[in-house]
Amino acid sequence: MKPRILLVDDEENVLQAYLRVLRGRFDLDTALGGETALMSMRDRGPYAVVVSDMRMPGMDGVAFLAKAMDQHPNTVRIMLTGNADQGTAMEAVNQGSIFRFLAKPCDSEVLGRVLDQAVRQHQLIVAEKSLVEETLKGAIRMLVELLSFLDPISFGRAQAMAEHAEAIGAEMGMENPWVLGIASILSQIGILTLPEGVASKLHTGVYLNSVERDLSNRIPEIGFDLIKNIPRLEEVAESVLYMSKNYNGSGYPPDGKKGEEIPLGGRILRIVWDFERLLSRFGNPIATVRDMEARTTWYDLDVLHAFIRCLERKGAEPPPQVTQEINLHELRIGHVLLTGIETVNGLLVIPPGTTVGLAHLQKLRNFARLSGIREPLVVTGG
Repeated sequence: MKPRILLVDDEENVLQAYLRVLRGRFDLDTALGGETALMSMRDRGPYAVVVSDMRMPGMDGVAFLAKAMDQHPNTVRIMLTGNADQGTAMEAVNQGSIFRFLAKPCDSEVLGRVLDQAVRQHQLIVAEKSLVEETLKGAIRMLVELLSFLDPISFGRAQAMAEHAEAIGAEMGMENPWVLGIASILSQIGILTLPEGVASKLHTGVYLNSVERDLSNRIPEIGFDLIKNIPRLEEVAESVLYMSKNYNGSGYPPDGKKGEEIPLGGRILRIVWDFERLLSRFGNPIATVRDMEARTTWYDLDVLHAFIRCLERKGAEPPPQVTQEINLHELRIGHVLLTGIETVNGLLVIPPGTTVGLAHLQKLRNFARLSGIREPLVVTGG
């Protein structure tokens, strides 16, 4: 598959000249001017490389490439200009993180060689991003499996939150929606610091006294403090910090931020966390979010409406995989528990909604040897 490249200039004849010398080597699109190019990047992207002229009416090359960097950071940016003075070059590099700066007219062999280098740079960026993403996801998945043994209810909910949060992030065009999945899962890490009695009250909705309420209000702050020093998880930590913040600025942390000043990740977690807690009351997902919609001061309605669209699309998809009743020895990684797994004495080992991982299987085998597991197990997937 040929690399996709966008060529941007305000002169049609220049764009046609690029096409003549580069066609065959790359998958090429053209755009007349910066504003048209941004729409093309939004609607027809992603592009590996974008090549832009400097001097264009309206939005010049510096402004265009700066916006391109903000909206599509993985796309490698090259600038061509007939006015290659030092000040222009410095401004372009500083504002648009330019990979190469070339003077016009540019020899076709030089341009082709630079494009090859830019494509390789894009491949490195994408490969590094994928490596970081998969490494983080794998490490967090293992951590959560272990944490779910300490508090199966909280981390069972966190797994359900993760799927919804990532779907909302993708619906809203976030560059890295997977960050929200990690934030959802780690959002409950602060609850492990609560005394056992307070955590139980929090799960069951029992009245909390003022001291217990203060402890529970600090759960996001504790999570933030634990996560913030992990490299590349700064955005995750910030999302967790603001997951109890209402859209009108009330709630925690009491720092005066409100509306869109609250990080988008925090606004999304606010919604999916309340959704998971309210779902058992209403039963139906759409009925749950419609009830939430009435609380206009609590939630960002743009986020909530994005969530509604995700849920409606999911409802239009083919029915879920068939429910199965199986014995413990048939349980596999990837099965989703439709009911909790208990010992024969009634102790909850793994809550409903959990996606079974390797650590869950080992834990169940240990419990089966010591005290026995109630069978059959009700699952789907796998």
